[in-house]
Amino acid sequence: MAEAFELRGGYSYATDPVPSSTLTPMTAAILQNTLGTGVGYSHGHYRYDFTYQVQLPATQRVGQSGLLAGEYNNSQVNVMVQSLTLSTRIRF
Repeated sequence: MAEAFELRGGYSYATDPVPSSTLTPMTAAILQNTLGTGVGYSHGHYRYDFTYQVQLPATQRVGQSGLLAGEYNNSQVNVMVQSLTLSTRIRF
């Protein structure tokens, strides 16, 4: 059975489709920049993958809220997400 080792890396950019004026704590800021890296190992019927991804910090501010009640006037949201993933696969 073949054995293989792989390294991966990447970058992703997404545009923000939500207007800042409708910012709420539930929608937070749209994360636009993402970096990821991973390593994979295959041996026989088994495959193991480990990945790390970070969605770089984003800050959104709104002065006058576009929401009817205006409850989020003069507000700011900061957000950043990190994830680790370990997966195993068995080929039949």
